[in-house]
Amino acid sequence: MKILDMLKNKIKYNKKTMLFLVIIVIIGILTGSFFSVILNQNDKQLVIDNITNYIENINKINNLEILKNTFIVNILVIFGIWILGISVIGLFIVIILLFWKSFTLSFTVSSFILTYNLKGLLLSFIYIFPHLIINMLIYLYIGSYALKFSILIIKCIFHKINLDLRKLMIIYLKVLIISLIIIIISSLYESFIMPFFLKYLVPLIIK
Repeated sequence: MKILDMLKNKIKYNKKTMLFLVIIVIIGILTGSFFSVILNQNDKQLVIDNITNYIENINKINNLEILKNTFIVNILVIFGIWILGISVIGLFIVIILLFWKSFTLSFTVSSFILTYNLKGLLLSFIYIFPHLIINMLIYLYIGSYALKFSILIIKCIFHKINLDLRKLMIIYLKVLIISLIIIIISSLYESFIMPFFLKYLVPLIIK
């Protein structure tokens, strides 16, 4: 296959893959919102108590502890998606992981709204923007390459298609590095800047 044809097919394939993953994310968001609505009263009260406790103790937050936890989780997710792309079975796990991350993001927003009504919408915006949105975009970015890489390996194994795996691996490593850099910056924002905004804006929003 000529290089030009490969590039054209790559662009077309990336569009289809990204569209598929976006649909998965949208389903996860809708499911997370719906799930918060159908919770029974005891579960809703538990969610409200957790959110209220977090907001009321916002001034006691340990930024370094948040950084450690956030950094570990985000790095594990990025590495997890990347490694799953190398495996044959990774295709399905990446899809499930993206669904779960979008589900939890949506459920978090819904939980703030459930607790503080319209004020919760503003609080949730501060809580998730821009870092959690950036994280989701990075998950989509590396997830699309992971799916592509996994499918290429399947084709290479079962259909005996000759591929320049060394070249593909270099591209895949670059994707990992870009994702890690952005996710580290996002983790720093989530650990230091987002709590700073919440500390000063919570008293103004919740009176």
